[in-house]
Amino acid sequence: MDFRINPENEDLLERAKIYAKEILAPRAEKIDEEGIFPRENFDDLAREGFTSLTLPKDLGGRDLYEDTATYSMVLYELSKGCTNTAMLFHMHSSISHVITYLGTDEQKRRYGEIIRGGKIIASYASENTSSLHGVWRMETKAIRDGDVYRINGRKYFCSMAGEADYYVLWVQLEEEEDLTKSLGLLIAPSDNPGFKIDQEWNSFAMRGTISHSMIYDDVKIPVEDLVGRGGDPIRPDVLPKFGFGYSAVYLGAGGGAFDWVVDYAQTRKLMPDNVPIASYPAIQRQIGEMKIALEGAILMLQRAGWMINAHGADKAYGAINEAKYVCAEASAFITEKALKVAGGPGLFRHNPLQRFHREARAGLIMPPNTEKCLELTAKTVLEGSANVLGS
Repeated sequence: MDFRINPENEDLLERAKIYAKEILAPRAEKIDEEGIFPRENFDDLAREGFTSLTLPKDLGGRDLYEDTATYSMVLYELSKGCTNTAMLFHMHSSISHVITYLGTDEQKRRYGEIIRGGKIIASYASENTSSLHGVWRMETKAIRDGDVYRINGRKYFCSMAGEADYYVLWVQLEEEEDLTKSLGLLIAPSDNPGFKIDQEWNSFAMRGTISHSMIYDDVKIPVEDLVGRGGDPIRPDVLPKFGFGYSAVYLGAGGGAFDWVVDYAQTRKLMPDNVPIASYPAIQRQIGEMKIALEGAILMLQRAGWMINAHGADKAYGAINEAKYVCAEASAFITEKALKVAGGPGLFRHNPLQRFHREARAGLIMPPNTEKCLELTAKTVLEGSANVLGS
């Protein structure tokens, strides 16, 4: 396995590190405290060319979605600055890739230009009936009426609702309930009069994602804005990559907490010893535990990325779920340890530990949640499709 960063994209990783430290981190507290969309961050990302990185090279991008090692580590580094921004950046980047992967040549040109111009694309799939624990159903339906589709339904956890420039709607096309045949993607400008915010987002964590609930009330979308064919969004070469990026983002919360608490332990002194608490064996032990958990999760993440590149996302499905489980659990473990090392100051709102801890806890339930990851991993073993190192 080769986990090296593509030399052509090394600059992106270094820029992400600098941007996270100098731009994202100073704004992260306000975004979390006020529960506001990170508009300034996205404007800066667009100016730096980051919001078009997953476009194909012939459309002015860097095709970064195909370079899983660099893409995952860019997400990881950005998340260390602001987990909310990194998550939204991943969502925008993923659906931008899907549009140009599944779309017609005309759609690729049109939306490629829109994305290069700095516009933000959001993607909405979640419904009460779309749990991964059973048969996936879609109540939001698109019924063709001449040259348009009419869409009615409700979506939940609509990140960037009221903030993105375009919405990609995951809908059931016509009355066919088999989503492998009927699940479709339709794109519409966010100012379509049929979009209505139903329930405001006021959450414990990931507050800046602005994930309101939305109602679609007779939304009309031209037929030519259907991307791909029915069933394409859940093809094994499309859907699993979303989860791969989630792993990197949530692990970034743990990475940010680790960096902060190591610096804190090296400078914090207690009387009468008047030496850094990092010199205490008990503190060193906890730092060691955090470091090993972080490195192990990064390796699992990189292994999943290598599997995607080497064998395709469908063959890497088990590894992607394993990475999501390990990254989410490691991040929650690291942030909890970091709070113990920091003590009382770790709870202060002006310090980032409490925020990183809340973001990491959200990673445990972000689909697929950790329990579902274990279930899916077990199925790959029982079906004989698991790829075990050394076997």
